Amino acid sequence: MGVSLRSFYISLAIFSLAVLGALLLFQHYASARFQTSFFWIIWAFFVGSTALIHFILTKAAEQDPKKFVNYFMGITALKLFTYLIIIMVFGLLNRDNAIGFIICFLITYFLYSIFEVATLMKHFKK
Repeated sequence: MGVSLRSFYISLAIFSLAVLGALLLFQHYASARFQTSFFWIIWAFFVGSTALIHFILTKAAEQDPKKFVNYFMGITALKLFTYLIIIMVFGLLNRDNAIGFIICFLITYFLYSIFEVATLMKHFKK
């Protein structure tokens, strides 16, 4: 594993612990309507998907830097549609807990998207 990937995974671990703390606080202080028992699964899903996507994008950029934008846009579109499908399926199958799940999912999505873009910008500035 390269130094760049190792530093990314360390940053991801630190960021993920901070996000987990924020999710735990949210679950503790939010009203019952906005809570979800699936926040652990959501958190683990985003940690795993962020690590995988970063790995794929950095390897694609190493092979052909000119195609990085295509890979990034394609993965971002695929990720967005996949996440939308997850939200819709959960909302349709579990209407009672949908609000809490959707809020937790979207908050986590935005946090990890910001982290992903920031680390990719930092990585490719070099």
